Order: sequence, then C-alpha cells, then structure tokens
Amino acid sequence: MRIIIAISIVGVGVAIGVPVLIMTMKRRRRDKRRRRGIKDYNSPNNGTARS
Repeated sequence: MRIIIAISIVGVGVAIGVPVLIMTMKRRRRDKRRRRGIKDYNSPNNGTARS
C-alpha cells in the first residue's frame, strides 16, 4: 500500500511538473528572442540566413 501511495505521489508531481517546465522553457526562449529583436517567436529557424 505504501508503494502505491508513493508512486501515485511521484506521478502527480511529474504530471504537474512537466507542463510547467515546458511553459517555462518556451517563455525563456521567447524572451531571449525578443531581446535579440526577433519578431516571430514561433518560427523554428529564427536567426538563420535565408536565401
């Protein structure tokens, strides 16, 4: 019973922590691009030369 409770607590922590981590990383990346003057935050190839 203790193992089930421990696993469920870890699972809830992971289920909450992963989306928060993803949102934080996106926000940080967007902020860095904004500081560099890149307007389109969602484009994967920002900062690369286009021909």
